[in-house]
Amino acid sequence: MKKILLFILVCASFIAISQTVKSKSLKLKYTTPEGWTATEFGGTLNWDESGNEMCRCSGVAFSKPHKNGKYNVVVYAVPNGGLDSAKREFVGPLHFVNVEKIEKTTNKSFSFERRRSNFMNVKTNTPSYNCIRYISKPIDGHCYLIYVWQENMNLLNSTTEKELNEMVNLIEPL
Repeated sequence: MKKILLFILVCASFIAISQTVKSKSLKLKYTTPEGWTATEFGGTLNWDESGNEMCRCSGVAFSKPHKNGKYNVVVYAVPNGGLDSAKREFVGPLHFVNVEKIEKTTNKSFSFERRRSNFMNVKTNTPSYNCIRYISKPIDGHCYLIYVWQENMNLLNSTTEKELNEMVNLIEPL
């Protein structure tokens, strides 16, 4: 009986801590686990309208404080034909340095092309954080561009990468 009660309390606390959001404007469903925050930005009808300091486009930014540097996951919604738009190669002043090596990967919701590289800070013209960029395969005529990184100049270690990937796994199409 004690084990059942403990199990119910653990499940209830997880549900209370995690919040699932269905974003009709981004055609996404995501869950923010404990410690993570999510902020949507951009236009509700046109993904290339408005935006914020990260991108003049629509998306959602997730972050989580960490003692060795904040974790970040940024998702850009990309309309059909929008992958060639240069603005989605940036997260604010950070420009993704493209690499030729592509890894194919999947999770329960998406199939991705994954590239490991780093950002270049265009304001200072210096290399910046190591990051991973995911491009989802098209879903109903659109796709998603996802950047993950830790605000730390060291290489992404396996523990950091695992935690960032867990956040990516909580994002799914509607």
